[in-house]
Amino acid sequence: MNKLILGLSITTTLFLTSAAAENTTGKSIFEAKGCVMCHKPDVDTIGPSLKTIGKSYMGKISGLITYLQGQGTPIVDPARAPVMNPQLVKIRTLSEEDMRALAEHLLSLSERPL
Repeated sequence: MNKLILGLSITTTLFLTSAAAENTTGKSIFEAKGCVMCHKPDVDTIGPSLKTIGKSYMGKISGLITYLQGQGTPIVDPARAPVMNPQLVKIRTLSEEDMRALAEHLLSLSERPL
């Protein structure tokens, strides 16, 4: 019984550590690529807020990833999308794993109050 509890405890710890690392990676990419310059947590500025992006793409992570790769149609504010094109050139070279981490970071912000 003690071995079972220890095993579950270790598994849970590894899972939570991995999930936290992924979220940090997405946030780190967001900051390193300069996304913070135009996208604020809950206020639309040059670009839509992270809350707006998250709500618009909730349940549509593959659509968000496709857009971030420069291959999809924007659904948040299509009229202002050309402003984002130079940034898409910068981030479309991200690995699939990093692209997913970035998208998950964007979506995670709509799941919690800012």
